Amino acid sequence: MRAQGSRPAARRALLLAAAAAQLGCGRADVEAGPRVVSVSKQINEYLYAIDAEGVLVARDLTSTYPPAIRSLPSVGYHRALSAEGIISTRPTLLLTDGNLGPDAVVERVRQVGIPVVVLRPGSTPDSARLLMAKLGAMFHHEPQADSVLAAWRREMARVLADSARRSAGPPPRVLLMHFGQLVNDYLAVNRGSAADQMIRWAGGVNAVDSVGGMTRLTPELIAKAAPDVIVATDVGFDRVGSAEKFATLPGVSLTPAGKAGRVYRVDESEIMYFGPRTPASVERLAGWLRGDAATAGGDSRPRPAASAPPRR
Repeated sequence: MRAQGSRPAARRALLLAAAAAQLGCGRADVEAGPRVVSVSKQINEYLYAIDAEGVLVARDLTSTYPPAIRSLPSVGYHRALSAEGIISTRPTLLLTDGNLGPDAVVERVRQVGIPVVVLRPGSTPDSARLLMAKLGAMFHHEPQADSVLAAWRREMARVLADSARRSAGPPPRVLLMHFGQLVNDYLAVNRGSAADQMIRWAGGVNAVDSVGGMTRLTPELIAKAAPDVIVATDVGFDRVGSAEKFATLPGVSLTPAGKAGRVYRVDESEIMYFGPRTPASVERLAGWLRGDAATAGGDSRPRPAASAPPRR
């Protein structure tokens, strides 16, 4: 009876050993510090901003800023992740803002013993700063986070003062067109979003009346919105190739923006959430809305960054 009773315990021990070997969660990894797979553009940018990027071992496909993050392996699109891809990086933590999937993959990651930590995205300037402070505390980079937050607040105060001066006169109508990689279609970013707030700070008004989330665009909806300015995020803009070609798309060509060639490219990560780059992004938007010659090119591609430190 003893031999039979010991079988379940022995089987559990073997399974635990196999899981530990699969995850690489041995003593050496624990002593080396956290190994984080982060599938959030906002969280990843913040980790780099506070000099805590050394914890990262992998990213999601859409986390492309700063450019140094591209040297990390990708575990796929954040809504179409692979459990095997995540597990193969031997992480001690999967970090997310909650926008990830499929659910079966997340459950599989949990089953093999990898904690999944959800830090809600900063959907307002205050909550965005709180997220950065949380990351600083989580990875013991509080002084770096405090320094970045102080500079961010100073720059935002200056930008908001400029915004107050831009309030005179009728605001130009702005359509922010985002290419949805999951649906393979163009979407309009609605009111109430971070991008909508930046457009208003820049002196414009969202050409779409819908509130919350995004609206799938058709040529008819684009023409009806009648934007004076179109801002396209990088993936959708780059698929077309240039502002001139973008202005000829169905629906776009019928708008005041298309006819005047007022189509601009913005990096998605600059405008879809709040961060330390927000003040500069608002200033760039304001230049496009005013038609400043210095910003007429409308191309805000990521700038070079210092090379990243060696990864574990």
